[in-house]
Amino acid sequence: MKNLKERGLMLKINRNKKFKALLLSLLLVVFMSIPFASVLAESISGDNIVVESGETLEKTSFLSGENVRVDGDINGTTFITAGNVEVNGTIDGDLFVAGQSTVINGTVKGSVFVAGQNVTLNGVVENTIYLAGATLKVKSQTNGSAFLAGQNIFVEKGTVIEKDVFVGGAKVYQNGVINGDLSSSSDSLSIDGKIGGDLKYSSQNKADFSNNSEVIGETTWKKIEPKSSESAKSVFTTALLMKILFSIIAPLVVWLFVRWIRPEFWPNVAEKIAVSPLRVLGFGALAVVLIPIVSILLMITVIGIPLSFILLALYGVAFYISKIILSVFMGLWFQKRFNWSNARSFWLFLLGLIILSVLGVTPIIGMIVGLVIAFFGMGSIVLSLLEGRS
Repeated sequence: MKNLKERGLMLKINRNKKFKALLLSLLLVVFMSIPFASVLAESISGDNIVVESGETLEKTSFLSGENVRVDGDINGTTFITAGNVEVNGTIDGDLFVAGQSTVINGTVKGSVFVAGQNVTLNGVVENTIYLAGATLKVKSQTNGSAFLAGQNIFVEKGTVIEKDVFVGGAKVYQNGVINGDLSSSSDSLSIDGKIGGDLKYSSQNKADFSNNSEVIGETTWKKIEPKSSESAKSVFTTALLMKILFSIIAPLVVWLFVRWIRPEFWPNVAEKIAVSPLRVLGFGALAVVLIPIVSILLMITVIGIPLSFILLALYGVAFYISKIILSVFMGLWFQKRFNWSNARSFWLFLLGLIILSVLGVTPIIGMIVGLVIAFFGMGSIVLSLLEGRS
């Protein structure tokens, strides 16, 4: 009976492939033109990860650890999560980094996306630069534009940015060469370099122009009046963006770690939703409600207090990974529906994770999405445990 249901599901999934081109275009926009032509990814985890000079990784790569240093080359899109990151080699693709301290001295033949506390970019970037952090130092050459958001932002001497620059921060120092326009919103702005286009900036006071500064185009200044409401709104917006970013990166790290130690765990658990979604939903709703009640009853017995704490800890873990499970299911659903290869599975999973993270912070809708995630995730875990036991 189960095989018949699965065959029926596969037949249904393989229908109506006419939307494939439309969906692929949407994914390209969402991932900022990241190519789907990558083959199966390579994942490397540990305390200290080093890609030695002369070494070449030929795949899309995921590197995670306390310290990550890339002295060699990577021929593919690269994702790095670590406390300290240093890139000295060549990345033939886009580079995504989330770390406490990041230094990029090498060449990136794509775009750079970095979020962290301290970010230093000294290398060559062929496309666009996206940096977010407390202190940003840019001494780079790029053929694209730059988007910089932070507390203290330094565009240092020796920097050459061929297109436009968009900056948002507390203190901004422009000492390099910008051949396009500069748009800035900050408390203070200091100009000691060259701007080939227009300068449009918002600040409390006029910018500080040195004798070496040069603005070829027009200069437009908009005075910012200090208002508590605007400050609160800015803080709220920043906090919201950081929350969304964290809700994407943190589950991604968990997904990578579990996939590294047990590759089939995520698809096996997520497959329960595809086989019997209503059954999973029912078991999940019961688990969400009953487990806290059972834990309280165990505490009342005194002797069951240790088991109660263990149960609540597992309950919290299950809640956390529920979003990952549902994201994996969404990726598998798209993959089967359009008969795509496993090479695209990661991108589809990441799309599901982004969608759920954005919906999760939306008022009212976020509450509904949170319940759906909890019910399906918890239900798939419970059914996996029951089937494993039997």
